[in-house]
Amino acid sequence: MALALWGCRPQAPGGSSSQAVAAPSLRPTTGPPGRHAGFAIRVPIEGGVPRLYALPSLAEWPTPLRGKLADVEQLLGVDPEAAELFVRTRKRAVVALDLDGDRTDTVATDVQIATLGPDGTLFAVDSRRRVITLSRRVRLTWPHPLEGDPRDLFGAANERLVAMVGGERPSLIVVAADQPAASRPLPDNGDVTASRWGDLVAVAGDSGVTLFDPLGRREPGFVRIADHPRALVFSPSGHRVYVGVRAGLGLAVIDRYALREIDGVALPMPAAALRLDPFGQWLIARPTAGDSAWVVDLSIKRLVGGFPTSWRADLPTVSPDGSLLLRRGNDVVAVRPDSLMVTGRVAGGASDLWVTTNWSPRGARTATAASAAGTDDSVGGEGPLYVQVSVSRNQTWSGQMAEQLIRAGLPAKVLPPASADEGFRVVLGPYRTRTEAEGIGKKLGRPYWIYNPEQ
Repeated sequence: MALALWGCRPQAPGGSSSQAVAAPSLRPTTGPPGRHAGFAIRVPIEGGVPRLYALPSLAEWPTPLRGKLADVEQLLGVDPEAAELFVRTRKRAVVALDLDGDRTDTVATDVQIATLGPDGTLFAVDSRRRVITLSRRVRLTWPHPLEGDPRDLFGAANERLVAMVGGERPSLIVVAADQPAASRPLPDNGDVTASRWGDLVAVAGDSGVTLFDPLGRREPGFVRIADHPRALVFSPSGHRVYVGVRAGLGLAVIDRYALREIDGVALPMPAAALRLDPFGQWLIARPTAGDSAWVVDLSIKRLVGGFPTSWRADLPTVSPDGSLLLRRGNDVVAVRPDSLMVTGRVAGGASDLWVTTNWSPRGARTATAASAAGTDDSVGGEGPLYVQVSVSRNQTWSGQMAEQLIRAGLPAKVLPPASADEGFRVVLGPYRTRTEAEGIGKKLGRPYWIYNPEQ
C-alpha cells in the first residue's frame, strides 16, 4: 500500500504570456485527471520578498506576497496545507515564511542538511547532528542526535527520518522522535533515493540496484543491471524505479515487487540525473554532456524532445498543473511538456530560485470555489471532498479495507483509477468543505489526504 500524495487544490489558469500584473483566468486546464492548480514562487537569492506567478502563463499574481527573506542558499519547498515556504539561508539557518501573512520564523540554526517530508514535515540536522522538525507549525528538537553526519536525507511517513550516513562505508538509518535509530550497513556507495513515503530505499552499485526496507521488515532485494546504474528516481506510487545508466543509451526500469528489470526508455545518450513529475506522467533527464535536458512521456514511454537549459537544484521541474518550468538564458519559461511550446516567460528570472506548488493564494481559492459551485452543486461548498486513507493497485485489498471501515461506521468507498498510473483509492466522504473533511481526517489517527476527484 502506498499512501496518497495528491491533495485537493484549484485548477490551473490558462493563458499565454508573462508578467502582466492582472488577475489570471482560473479556468481548468486540460491534462490527466487529478492535476492541481499551479503556482510558481520566485525567491530572490540576495534576499527580499518572494513573488508569485500563476501557471501556465507565468502571469504575476496581483496580490503580492509580503514576508521578507534574508540571503537564500537553498530552497527546501512548500507545505501547501500549512501555507509555509521553507528556505536555508547563507548563514545556515532554516527559515519558514508564512505565505498567507508576513511572518518569518527561524526553525533551526547552524543547519548542515535539511529536507521536506511528504506530509509537509520539515527535517533539519544541525552541526551537532540534532534533528529539529516542524510539523503544522509545531517545532520539536529530538532527544537523541544522529549516529553520523548525513549525506542524504529523506522524510518518511509518520514523521520518520531516513538518512544515509558515513563516508566510504555508508549506513542506512531510520529514526523517529520517540524511537531509537535502526541502522544497517549498505553494500554500495552509489547514488541513493527513497520512495515518496520513505518505505523503500534504492542504492545504485556497479552491477545493479539494491532495494532496502528502512524498517527491516523484509530482506533487501537486488536487481542486476549490466550498464552500471547511477541516477535513480521512484515513481509517485513507488511501484517502479527509473534508472539512468553509465553505458547504455536510455533508462532502465525496475519493478520493485517482481525485483526485475522491465521495459526501458530509449534516449540519445546516457542520463546523468533524473526528475519526475509528481503525477508520474513526465520524466526529465539530464544528459551526460551539454546544457540541455530531455522530457519523456512515461505513459507511452516516448522521448518528446530536448531543450536547452541549465540543470540546478530547483529547475527544471514539472509543476502540479503539468507545466514544465526551466531556465532559458536569463529568463525563466513555462512550456507544455507534450509539445515544448512556451506558455509563459519571466524576463530576468534565471538568477533567482524557483519552486512550484499547488498552494494558492486566498483570492484564487475563493474564485475557484465559486466557479466549482457554479458548475457542480451536487455537494455544494468546496466539495466533493474525500478523506483518502490509502491507494493500492490491488482492487480486492482496497475493497476489503473499505468494508472494514464501513463496519466501523465510517462512510467509506473505493474510487476506481482515473488513469493507468493511479490505483484504487479508499476514501471517506464526500464532504462539503475542507474544514469538515480535515476534522474527520484528524480523528483517524493515521496519515490521510484530502482528495477531490474533479480537480
